[in-house]
Amino acid sequence: MGKSRIAIVGDVHGAWDSKLDAQALELLKPDLVLFVGDFGDENVQIVQEISKLGMPKAAILGNHDCCYSAAHKPTPKKCSSATKRLDQMLKALGDDHVGYRRKDYPDLKLSVIGVRPFATGGNRFYNSEFLSSTYGVDNMEQSATRIAHLALSAPEGHSLVFLGHNGPAGLGSQPGDICGKDFDKGGGGDHGDPDFARALDMVREQDASRVALVVFGHMHRQLLGYNRGKQRKMCLCDAKSAAKTGTVYVNGAVVPRCEDERRHFTVVDMAAGRVESVRETWVAVPKDGPAHLACEEVLFAHRPVLAVKNRAQRVPSNNVCAATAKLKASIF
Repeated sequence: MGKSRIAIVGDVHGAWDSKLDAQALELLKPDLVLFVGDFGDENVQIVQEISKLGMPKAAILGNHDCCYSAAHKPTPKKCSSATKRLDQMLKALGDDHVGYRRKDYPDLKLSVIGVRPFATGGNRFYNSEFLSSTYGVDNMEQSATRIAHLALSAPEGHSLVFLGHNGPAGLGSQPGDICGKDFDKGGGGDHGDPDFARALDMVREQDASRVALVVFGHMHRQLLGYNRGKQRKMCLCDAKSAAKTGTVYVNGAVVPRCEDERRHFTVVDMAAGRVESVRETWVAVPKDGPAHLACEEVLFAHRPVLAVKNRAQRVPSNNVCAATAKLKASIF
């Protein structure tokens, strides 16, 4: 297996500009772009724009992408019916939408496994009517079995990358944990998806070494409630499989993802089927100049030497993004 680069676009929430984001991605030169969903409140236009991105990509729809239809709320007058909007988004994305699907990338020796779309976290089986009618999945156990089957039938020699809107359960229960609940009084509690976690366990029972990367969003970095002003941990390595390749979990939900001329991505570099580094990256795309790296933060480095290299190279441009310029390398 060779080297590959994945650019993760966290919860968009309307913050997407086809021209500017394309310029930023061209600078990063990813082999694959992953979208974790929540493009907007059933915002068909943004999904259609993203579908035209001329790079290999995979996406999954989030809870905001079905917020009217799933809750049976009245829809804005300017919008068509909720069911029609969902159909339009799925049609626009086509094979790039991986909800309960697998997309194989033979040149990269990677398979992207999409988990349950529209996830809100915890035990809630959100948008259940649509999940049942469209995917034939009626409960968490069926969901876990479907996801595991997709992963276990991936081509031999492919490393597995799981893509969800929300992350799996079992990654911590403190408000600042990667899927920790921060919005109830006092905060606290595991808000990960139990079917996602069960599917990962089922795959690991067969071959733990293939589960290289788990990507999701939904749980925003800026905490809410009594924890307002604090930030969530956005990356961790699974110690249970670290003796082999190590599963790395990445939450890309930095919201808002655009600040002035800067645009946020999480960049994952892989080599030989394992994650080598994860970097939170801000790319500046000025109106009167070329796109350039504004600042980046190393969230994970497999080898200490890599972190030292990045520490030496990371220089904020024009002192922008000073708050996130401080390097916090995690070595595992």
